[in-house]
Amino acid sequence: MTDKYIVDQNDRTIHYSVDCLHRGDLKPVVLLHGFMEACFVWEPLSRHLCQQGYCVICIDLAGHGKTDSFGPVHSMVLQADLVKAVFDAEGIKKAVVIGHSMGGYVACEFAQAYPEYVSGLGLFHSTAQADTPEARENRQRMITLLEAGKTYFIGDSMADLFAPGTAVKYPEALQALEASAKGMKPEAIAAAQRGMMDRQSRLGIYELPVPFLFIIGKRDVRANLSQLAVQALMPQSSHVLMLPIGHMGMYEAPQTTTAFVTAYLESVEW
Repeated sequence: MTDKYIVDQNDRTIHYSVDCLHRGDLKPVVLLHGFMEACFVWEPLSRHLCQQGYCVICIDLAGHGKTDSFGPVHSMVLQADLVKAVFDAEGIKKAVVIGHSMGGYVACEFAQAYPEYVSGLGLFHSTAQADTPEARENRQRMITLLEAGKTYFIGDSMADLFAPGTAVKYPEALQALEASAKGMKPEAIAAAQRGMMDRQSRLGIYELPVPFLFIIGKRDVRANLSQLAVQALMPQSSHVLMLPIGHMGMYEAPQTTTAFVTAYLESVEW
């Protein structure tokens, strides 16, 4: 895995990693992490897909990991343009884009803005729909606390990403997630929340003639299972995995989710 960086015209840095055995027969897969995460959540999946012959690009989204912040609002449009900048830097003309949670929102926006660059799209515990009023209220509550200088709670909710009562089974993963959250600047956390809160519904992307991947946790307290089931029926081609887990399939069911993603990629017309 090689770390790479892009510096934009305003001297802001975008970090991403490339995991690729060879660049001859290029089959690019772009992985986008979730809120208060970073590239590290994809490391086992990235290694596996690299060994299977794929070229895997993991991007730190705005204000996350080693990527700089880009202002008070990290909109999905901004994040999608950040992803496009990496495509351009790597000379990628088409790729499968898979996003976890917030990364899925970015993947949907990218597909909306740059459909010709998408050969497949995956929603890993994510949705193409906009926030519900309740979700917007929760985000605003966090933003208000951060604006007031109250940061004591950052990282405390990471255990809730796992199926209820199971976070203790994944101490290393939980520790890494909490460290990632606590390492973020409060302004970046607020910027991400504003971007997610203001995002638009992108259900129209399901009309794209590409295969879609859905990984859904039955015990994911952040998911609306009925809505996700409806979305999974919308594309022409859907690959759906529903498991008795929470929001973190890469940790809660690593072998099953890795095998499913690998099988899905075999259906893509490269």
